[in-house]
Amino acid sequence: MHGVGFKKHAPRALKEIRKFTMKDRGTPDVDIDSRLNRTAWAKGIRNVPYRFRVWLSGKRNEDEDSPNKR
Repeated sequence: MHGVGFKKHAPRALKEIRKFTMKDRGTPDVDIDSRLNRTAWAKGIRNVPYRFRVWLSGKRNEDEDSPNKR
């Protein structure tokens, strides 16, 4: 996390994961699992783990009126 203040490391890491997922899945509908959140915050706000192993999964959006239908 270069160029990011100490007190923003964990929140920025989660934002970056969310941004990557939006780009990969092509939808702004992204939920972060509580286990991933706990892993990001495990060593505190400043000392975020260097690497995360993330498994992306998606569900079909059955809502007829949704603009994010795939």
